Amino acid sequence: DRIQAEIPSEFPAAEPVNRVTARWWQVAATLVLFIGGGWLAWTWSRDPLAPELGVSLTQESPAAVATTPLHETAAATETSSTEHSEGRTAEGPSDLYARSRSFDPGVAPAPAQPSQPRTGATEPARDSRGRNLPPPPPPSHPTADMRVDAQRAAEAEVVPPSAPRASTAAPAEQRTQRESKLYAEAPRNEQSTAKRESDRPGKSVGLVGGVVGAPVAEAITVTSSAPVAPPSTGGTAEPNDQPYGDVFFRTYGTNPFVDTEDDRLSTFGLDVDSGSYTVARRYLRDGNLPPGEAIRVEEFLNYFGYGDQSPARGDFALSAEGGPWPWQRGERYYGVRFGIRAREVTAAQRKPATLIFTIDVSGSMQRETRLELVKRALRLLVGQLDRSDRIGLVVYGSRGEVLLEPTSDHDLILETIERLQPAGSTNAEEGLTLAYDLANRFFRPNAINRVILCSDGVANVGRTGPDSILARIGTAARRGIELTTVGFGMGNYNDVLMEQLADRGNGQYAYVDDLGEARRVFVENLTGTLQTIARDAKAQVEFDPRVVSRYRLLGYENRDVADDRFRDDTVDAGEIGAGHSVTALYEIKLQPGARANDVVGVLRLRYADVDGGDRVVELEETIRVRDLAPRWESASRSFRKATLVATFAEMLKGSYWTKDVEPRELVRRMGQLADQWRDPQLAELEDLARRAVSMLPEKRDWPEE
Repeated sequence: DRIQAEIPSEFPAAEPVNRVTARWWQVAATLVLFIGGGWLAWTWSRDPLAPELGVSLTQESPAAVATTPLHETAAATETSSTEHSEGRTAEGPSDLYARSRSFDPGVAPAPAQPSQPRTGATEPARDSRGRNLPPPPPPSHPTADMRVDAQRAAEAEVVPPSAPRASTAAPAEQRTQRESKLYAEAPRNEQSTAKRESDRPGKSVGLVGGVVGAPVAEAITVTSSAPVAPPSTGGTAEPNDQPYGDVFFRTYGTNPFVDTEDDRLSTFGLDVDSGSYTVARRYLRDGNLPPGEAIRVEEFLNYFGYGDQSPARGDFALSAEGGPWPWQRGERYYGVRFGIRAREVTAAQRKPATLIFTIDVSGSMQRETRLELVKRALRLLVGQLDRSDRIGLVVYGSRGEVLLEPTSDHDLILETIERLQPAGSTNAEEGLTLAYDLANRFFRPNAINRVILCSDGVANVGRTGPDSILARIGTAARRGIELTTVGFGMGNYNDVLMEQLADRGNGQYAYVDDLGEARRVFVENLTGTLQTIARDAKAQVEFDPRVVSRYRLLGYENRDVADDRFRDDTVDAGEIGAGHSVTALYEIKLQPGARANDVVGVLRLRYADVDGGDRVVELEETIRVRDLAPRWESASRSFRKATLVATFAEMLKGSYWTKDVEPRELVRRMGQLADQWRDPQLAELEDLARRAVSMLPEKRDWPEE
């Protein structure tokens, strides 16, 4: 009464609250909640999709294993929508790697607890005396929201090797039979060529694709015998009827013919990468045509050996040869192959190495057993190293972490590698930053200092594109810390990032599609993979306009260097390792009346000698008309092999310059040479060409010249 008396008259008094009416409303709301919950449970029991989802949240069937504590579930759910749009699984806890370092195989993650149904009420229900009522029991079947949460948890499932699987798992023998049946029943998908957003060089193209109707097995291993790739997006089919999901390539165009009167010089940075060839091989073995953007002709050429001789002295031996172009465009069209072979370095002569393995352990590395292939590849590499070599280990998922500082204890290294588990999103920037910090701390002068990145290349946390990550790498490369990138997997694969990182990091880019390729990179070519002998290597070919009317370089579109900067030693060009071979193939048209002694062209090689204190060296090699074979069939084995490899690459690329090539004739010539020389590389190429020809359309829309 005292407070009411103090209220000014212009403020009317509030009407008293009717407590009886309010309590009846609370009782009514409680009844509505109970009726609504029962209706939802009844609806779920009649949902025809429930059996197909196959998700149970009961204690008897822990199908979904949580990778986050309960107090982190909300935060993980907030990030999952962003990651799903980029093809990633749900994010795991940031301290997953700290837990994985304990290496306790007997402890499995706790099963996910059912979330409470969302009632929409902001206050708990109360009884007639105003006391809180207990919440209604959860429905006997999960709600729609719970189904979504369970599906996300299943997609992000991370189970240690010794942890129990879901109770529905089949025995290993039955599972293998079921997987074989899945592949046998899965239809061979029709290849749909991705429509380019732009024909301008430098345009990024994202390809999304799939296999329609292919069921998902519990664990699928992709092998060369598999007719199609398993879905990479977590469902039963890839979107847009494409072979893989979220695969990123960039088109750099195709070099045209150039009139020598307009430009007699052709200048480019050298390249020893081979990733484009093995990426295309993966596509074709899975029964799909690779997109044209995935093809870099020079990486096809440099994957193969041509029998070039090592230098008797010095760092490099140069060679030049040629003959008629095998696909006639008219008279006077020839091919010219320039070969560059680096000196060999034996295992005993190799410098000691400090290698920082940087391993992507994000959730996407669980697909296709990618991380398992990484482990097997690194075991091969460790087996080739000696006690003077030191190895450190950095991993990254949602966050980066240093697991092992550089050590020569191979048992500890192998133990650490073996116990890695995939989970979380992909913070490649943080992982590489930690790796370079570690390489700087343990830098050894007069030794190999290298970061080796093993990843599917798709970053989705932090800065995710090559340009934003490259600045740090370029600075470290100038100090002598080089980068090798090794790609794994195909669904969710970023070829652009992996290739550009290796380019800026003064290293090489390889793609590992099977254990045989891992052996080639990490065992057979180990010294070349690790030890660089030439830095910023550039090539320039000068054609004589009086002898050559026009020319075109096959490949190296993204390695172009301005002619007037050939002798500018600040230009960042290519790096060449010990024993590496580089091939440059030209198609030329001779002038009428060219004579045998006329100079067709001069190859010049310029590089910084790593072992000579980075002193700059320039070499050259000349080819004359008399060095050109009169017939393609009488030309050297290496020249014919190079023309077939380059033509196949350009055919896959959809180059205008292959419009007159008969695909079956290309296959016939490959098979003939493979049988004649018993060349396993040509035999593999013939097999890939046969697969490609069977999928090529009868009529192709060729771009303008």
